[in-house]
Amino acid sequence: MDFQHSHSDNPRTSAIHPPVKHRIHESQLDYSKEPTPTRPLSNYIVHCHTPFNAEPHLPLLVNSGQITPTDVFFKRNHGPIPDIALDDHKVFIGVQQNPQYYFNAESPPIEWKILSMHDIMTKWPKATITASLQCAGNRRDGLAAVKEVKGVIWGAGTTSTAVWSGPRLCDVLKDVAGVSSDMLHEMIRDFHVSFEADDHVHEDVCYGSSIPLRKAMDPAGDVILAYEMNEKPLSRDHGFPLRVIVPGFIGARSVKYLQKILIQPQESRSFFQRHDYKILPPWVNHDNVDQSWDTAASLAEMNIQCVICTPTEQDVVASSKPVIIKGYAIAGGGRAVYRVEISMDGGHTWEPVDKMEQKPDKKSGMYWAWALWEKTVPRMNKSTEIIARAYDSSGNVQPEFPIWNYRGVMNNAWFRVHTLPVLQHHM
Repeated sequence: MDFQHSHSDNPRTSAIHPPVKHRIHESQLDYSKEPTPTRPLSNYIVHCHTPFNAEPHLPLLVNSGQITPTDVFFKRNHGPIPDIALDDHKVFIGVQQNPQYYFNAESPPIEWKILSMHDIMTKWPKATITASLQCAGNRRDGLAAVKEVKGVIWGAGTTSTAVWSGPRLCDVLKDVAGVSSDMLHEMIRDFHVSFEADDHVHEDVCYGSSIPLRKAMDPAGDVILAYEMNEKPLSRDHGFPLRVIVPGFIGARSVKYLQKILIQPQESRSFFQRHDYKILPPWVNHDNVDQSWDTAASLAEMNIQCVICTPTEQDVVASSKPVIIKGYAIAGGGRAVYRVEISMDGGHTWEPVDKMEQKPDKKSGMYWAWALWEKTVPRMNKSTEIIARAYDSSGNVQPEFPIWNYRGVMNNAWFRVHTLPVLQHHM
């Protein structure tokens, strides 16, 4: 395949580079072109308008079915929504060699290659996967109830599922960057793929993140460059014109508005990889957090999670009628949700749910999408605490209590809902 690439008379320089970006102060970020008219605000609990961060109401989320409609899917942003023209957008792909391979010699420069959106949409087969995305801060409210945390105080609605389409990243990197398809190759073992967005955020120059190269190059890893969501072009809120989808990983790794892909010997140096989305030790707080980021691993795969979506907290339920409890469960890394259990007596006894549906990917066989489940309880004649927990296919189970961390991420404690009865009188 032919791609536009860098040419130079000087072998130590590259004639083509990604655009040079400069950090913009938070007060100067331009929110004048937000796609506000396309947002059905009644569907959401809006935590912040600039940047726009919102999660759907839980009953709406679960009742929307296995595939979350675009106007119900949660919205997570760190800055203004860029207004990008499809025909003008370019994606830069390069490889940074490991300096240790060259001893005292200078390592070669990055040779960038450029893809247009037409290239991305026509030069490789379109793969389609169904995958759930979950913000690492999902259920942060549970950790905030323990002690102060940093971040948007999300409820349990920042998990959603869509059908994503676009070329497989492994095919693009093999053809454009010459990456070996041998999964035991030294580069695949040691390197990372960093992604940068064509946007502006208040924490850094732009949004960026990375994943291990072995995840990107694994055909069963199902990482794609998505330009479609639910059989339509991506909306601006969800990454138009192009985003990465990294199934099984926290949503922060599925970078939107994708502009740059760099294969490199270390993780991304982005704020969002090095100073965010990490489980910090319990002794870290706002006073000593700056010295602690480098000691914690960057989050990758999601953990096992289960949420009750209906009834919701403090719902009033008819005491003489059966109550249908509904929710979702999800596991990271392509693992299946093995079992969901419900307790009505504070966790002393448990029963399996009546119905649970989770489908593997048709090609890879991996479980990238959530499981939706239901349990019918004959009646609730008193105030009741309903508890849900899940197990995945590797035997991982949710802890009973929240495990606090300052960044407020990966809370997957047993999910609890308290309901109130209403007595039914005969007229």
